[in-house]
Amino acid sequence: MTLTYQQTDQDYKANCQNVLSHIAETSDILNEMEQMETDMSSSDLHVLQQQQQTPHGAAQTTSTWQACLQHLSHLKARVLDPLSKVLITGDLNSGKSTLVNALLNKDMLPVDQQPCTSIFCQVYSSSNDYTTEQDDIIHAVIDTATYDPSNQETYHPIESRHLYKTLIDEDIPYKMLNIYTARNQQALTQQSLLHNDLVNVALIDSPGLNTDSLKTTSIFARQEEIDVVVFVVSAENHFTLSGKEFLMNAAQEKKHIFIVVNRFDNIRDKERCKRLILQQIELVSPSTFAQAKELVHFVSAAHHTNDPDFANLEQSLRSFVLFNRSVSKLVPAKHYLQNVLQDVHILATANQDKSKAQLDDAVTNLEDTFLPDMRDLQKTADLLQESIQQLAISSLESIESNTSKAIASATSDEALDQCIASVTFPGIHLSWQYAQNIAGALASHVESQVDQIEEHASQHTTECMKDMNQMVVDRLGKWNANIITDVLHSPATPKHQRIHINVQARDFLVERRFVNDKKVALVGLGTAGATVVLFKCVSIKDMALSFLHRYLNPLLDDPTANMPSRRMIVNCITAVGLLSIGWTAFSFASSIPAALRANLKTKFQRAVENEKLQESTTYRITHGVQNLLESKQTEITSRIQQLIEEKEQEKERLEARILQAESILKQYDSLVFRSNALLVKVKASLREN
Repeated sequence: MTLTYQQTDQDYKANCQNVLSHIAETSDILNEMEQMETDMSSSDLHVLQQQQQTPHGAAQTTSTWQACLQHLSHLKARVLDPLSKVLITGDLNSGKSTLVNALLNKDMLPVDQQPCTSIFCQVYSSSNDYTTEQDDIIHAVIDTATYDPSNQETYHPIESRHLYKTLIDEDIPYKMLNIYTARNQQALTQQSLLHNDLVNVALIDSPGLNTDSLKTTSIFARQEEIDVVVFVVSAENHFTLSGKEFLMNAAQEKKHIFIVVNRFDNIRDKERCKRLILQQIELVSPSTFAQAKELVHFVSAAHHTNDPDFANLEQSLRSFVLFNRSVSKLVPAKHYLQNVLQDVHILATANQDKSKAQLDDAVTNLEDTFLPDMRDLQKTADLLQESIQQLAISSLESIESNTSKAIASATSDEALDQCIASVTFPGIHLSWQYAQNIAGALASHVESQVDQIEEHASQHTTECMKDMNQMVVDRLGKWNANIITDVLHSPATPKHQRIHINVQARDFLVERRFVNDKKVALVGLGTAGATVVLFKCVSIKDMALSFLHRYLNPLLDDPTANMPSRRMIVNCITAVGLLSIGWTAFSFASSIPAALRANLKTKFQRAVENEKLQESTTYRITHGVQNLLESKQTEITSRIQQLIEEKEQEKERLEARILQAESILKQYDSLVFRSNALLVKVKASLREN
């Protein structure tokens, strides 16, 4: 037997290494799946999640990923643990404690007709350092996670005589009783399941399944850490609903479950009892039913001595635990790995298909929709900018031409004559004021005309910018309805200087070269001669004396001439002089308005020409319009460039999305391959068992 065990132990160790390797690979796959789920939670690429409930499979949320990983960690610890754990469970008052005592060949646990086990009792062999060969030691554990048998602060020691009271007390705070039992001195030569020289074994007695929901749930959770499950059912009661539920749940992980039908000696029709129970087993655990000869035992644990059926149970259980650890300890782990890998493979395949579809959609969106649209945008933007440039040039040329013509018209002879004609002559005594009024009217006229020209240019510029906006909306509106820009307003610029002319005395005189009217010329010439005589201060008397001296002296000197004749001649001469003065004064007064109009218009035209009013005003207005239109063009160009940059950024996002989708698809391709390859290995190892 020693040689056989050594060979079996070597095979078991090799199998352990394979299982540990499979656990590590499965953990890596689960970690990668969890990380991908976490990364994808904020991504545009949605990763499909399986919405199916599986008892031990890959699940829907990060918390369940962690639960799977935690369970794999427990499986790893279970495989590495040389201790084989056998859970004795079953319905309430089915004889579980009696079976444990029978397997121990020792009345260790208290037995009563009423339920007396309220917490888990874990019984260890005396091969450890915590007992002597004669005494049993009991540790009452409050927190199983921190329990350390070498640290008395983590448990409360209990004497064997207080065990019954502890087990039946419903209010005790303990979660576990760890019992380290010594061999029965009367059975030192006998081999039991617990007391053997090959494998460390722990028997775990549990509360009844139907005692309460909390304890039943604890047993459901506990069975995942167990190597072998021995389910005890009363031959008198058969399986309860709790028992069936437990077996169906446990069968999903454990291929082999021992079923002990206790108190079989009390049954009158034993064959009928066997048939009915086996029918129930076939429904809840088909694999156990398939090996019923080795796994289903009808015994009476209370009368096990010299009972061949109990001996057969003990031998089967001992052989299964000691020599078939690859089945009892490793197969449950392999079953769990198989379930997890199947679900992971399904999930990874679904995500693989989903990721491929997302990648295809992203590529199609970029190449068939976005890039053509972006090229259309760029082409439209280029044509739009050219059109806006041509519109600006055309508007600027029109404004420049209109401004120049308007200034020329405003300073033409006709316009100035109309302006002067609108000024009323107030009379000869206000001739100077009349001259000032003409000068002011001419200046105001030109200033008003320039203001109107500027207003017209401003309106033209505004209309041009509105047309630019409309062109932008018409051509780029489908890409961005809010791309329209504001209509700009030119900043306040210095006004042109008012043209002012000074009125001088000579402006009252009519100069021949500035007069075209013949009547005005005649009056003007006479008036000019008279005015010259007047301004030279030649007196009428001097004129008369000169005339008398030259022409009438001989008459006067004639002694024959009488005095009346002489007096009459003098009076005539005096009358002629007075008439001459009157005519001269009248001619001068009559020519002042015409002289002022002609002289001041000419002087104003010279001032307009000297100040280059037409050139400077045209340049000032067109330069302001040009700056305004250029600013508008710059703003539109900036908005267009911003729109194109937004498209470039969107293109980069789509390209990044494609790269991400390719990366995700590559990861899922790897996960599908790895999970399937590992699943094949796990299934092959299960077939070997």
